[in-house]
Amino acid sequence: MIKHIVIWTMKPETAAEQKTEMKNRLEALAGKISALRKIEVGIDPDNGTMSLYSEFASEDDLIVYQMHPDHQAVVGFVKPLVAGRVVCDYLA
Repeated sequence: MIKHIVIWTMKPETAAEQKTEMKNRLEALAGKISALRKIEVGIDPDNGTMSLYSEFASEDDLIVYQMHPDHQAVVGFVKPLVAGRVVCDYLA
């Protein structure tokens, strides 16, 4: 199993509504991409970060997820909202 974790630092001007929309769009991928086994998205109310935790059966499934048109559409929404990100993928 591959675990995929992303932590985003949001731009200071990113509104709470935009963070909520980002969370909703990411979580909606669970019903659209069969390679995605599990997804959780969190908004830290005390600082400018958001996190994503997801699980995949294999590295190939992670690639399928990353290249999927629905994921790419969410990426297009997310990029203008974030100042930076850290990604950690590991085999569990």
